[in-house]
Amino acid sequence: MENNVSIETKQVVKQHGDKQKFAFNTHGTWQKRHAEFIRYEEQIEDASVNVTVKIEQSGIKIIRKGDINMNLHFVEGEDTITLYEIGGGRIPLTVHTHRVNHFLNDNGGKLKIHYDLIQDEEKMGTYQYEITYKETL
Repeated sequence: MENNVSIETKQVVKQHGDKQKFAFNTHGTWQKRHAEFIRYEEQIEDASVNVTVKIEQSGIKIIRKGDINMNLHFVEGEDTITLYEIGGGRIPLTVHTHRVNHFLNDNGGKLKIHYDLIQDEEKMGTYQYEITYKETL
């Protein structure tokens, strides 16, 4: 079953001593099957990206397709590998997941992920991603 949801995302990016915060409100869909799927469209500067958040017992995936392609896989306390594709180039990245928290209620939920991105053994930054989703009528 697919439900329409209002979505709020918040991201905190810490890189090289700088801290940036981003917030974004939109609408999307939420499906509950063997896993949960939250889908929405995101604007990153001039780029349009379709985002799917897949929530399973074994981990979380954030799949971005469009002008930017990335498939982040989060498993608490573990490292996973992803490819970041932009402008025809592919950059392999290691995702180190510190913490995953998922809170669910009858008409939505909240997902928080705290992680590092590492390229060639060098930490690019520490990231916090939070998505709150709530059914709309």
